[in-house]
Amino acid sequence: MNSNQEENKFLQEELTAARWKIQQLQNELETHLGARKSFRNLLSYGSASVARIARQLYHQYLKDMAAHRRTAMLRKDPHFKPYLITVQPPAQAKRPRVLHVIPSFTTGGSQQLVVDIIEGTGHDFEHEIVTHNDWGWRSYTGVPVTEFPHLNNTKPLKEMYSRFRPDIVHVHYWGNWQAGYPHWKWYHYMFEAAFEAGCKVIQNCNNPLVPYLDARIDRYVYVSQYAQTHFGFPSEHNQVIYPGSNFQLFTRPAEEELPEECIGMVYRLDQDKLNEASIEPFILVLLRRPQTRALIVGSGHYYTYYKQRVMEVGLADRVEFTGMISYTDLPAQYRRLSLFVAPVHKESFGQVTPFAMNMRIPVVGYDVGALGEILQDESILAPAGDVGGLADRIIGLLNDRVRLRTMGVNNQQRAATWFAVETMAASYHQLYRQQLADCDV
Repeated sequence: MNSNQEENKFLQEELTAARWKIQQLQNELETHLGARKSFRNLLSYGSASVARIARQLYHQYLKDMAAHRRTAMLRKDPHFKPYLITVQPPAQAKRPRVLHVIPSFTTGGSQQLVVDIIEGTGHDFEHEIVTHNDWGWRSYTGVPVTEFPHLNNTKPLKEMYSRFRPDIVHVHYWGNWQAGYPHWKWYHYMFEAAFEAGCKVIQNCNNPLVPYLDARIDRYVYVSQYAQTHFGFPSEHNQVIYPGSNFQLFTRPAEEELPEECIGMVYRLDQDKLNEASIEPFILVLLRRPQTRALIVGSGHYYTYYKQRVMEVGLADRVEFTGMISYTDLPAQYRRLSLFVAPVHKESFGQVTPFAMNMRIPVVGYDVGALGEILQDESILAPAGDVGGLADRIIGLLNDRVRLRTMGVNNQQRAATWFAVETMAASYHQLYRQQLADCDV
């Protein structure tokens, strides 16, 4: 081992130790403050700096919750239909039980991952979901969902655990303190309840965030090598399972050509992946290329801003905003695209990208997160935040139909090999069985 490798190893060990210490301090702080039952009490507790930070977090939390509710109710397509989760008939009368923990169960990549796991393993495992809030409407139906909007301890969860008696608690995590104290606190008590019940605990690390660290967690599952390398820690309990996509749904006939001159993206228009500048590559391309149109599929924090920005530059008649689209209606929107654009500032995986790949749609974006790992083609990735560079790549591909077709075929082959839902479901099925191998269930 050379000196650089030794230094990197030392720094990795130091970083891991620091992350574990931070987690320990967060847990101790919550144990101390949780006795006060209310987050509001934190505002007047402790030093002035603690109170100031707590006040900022609390008001940001209220703003985020209000924004989510407005988005859910006002940006939803009026023809939106929830997706019905279906599973094969049970293979056995008594199946091991899996409880999925996820803060929201509206349309999104992590939510679809849960749905795909349920549909792919439901014949051998019984599933239920616990969530923070469904915002007044459901994106998915067909599986029991229980809401716990506010938690200050584990007591409200005991009845659910007594009724369902899960063998495995599968936590889909995006709740560290960077994401906000109320989110972290909700997850904290979800983890504690699972530990108290003696369940096997799996944590899916779906977002580019440091996971919840605890020696009682049996497996950390990362959605990409990038996520594990940059946000995880060295452990024999680590595993990478790529999210799988339903390529029977996200497909197109072999003889169907890509449409011409339509670029687009499919995302929740929120701050976790996008920012205000994410609309700029579309604007720049359309200003330089009068024959091109853009399709923006999704809703969220930036929905109104993006529409206003497009109107400011006189492109409202060439950019279509669909609002929230149901899962089963997404393939029809993808079929309208000549090119999929990923103008993200964070990306741990991004299931919307394999959807496009299997439909033979070329993908361009910023060289951010796991996109390079997914696409395996550096030439189509611009430096992070380089609006002009991304616009140049988009225009270059639109000018080269032969390369578009070749990229589309290559994308489809790679997606089928690495990102099929059947492959993913088999991996989670095996993981569940491994975790229960020493249990009498």
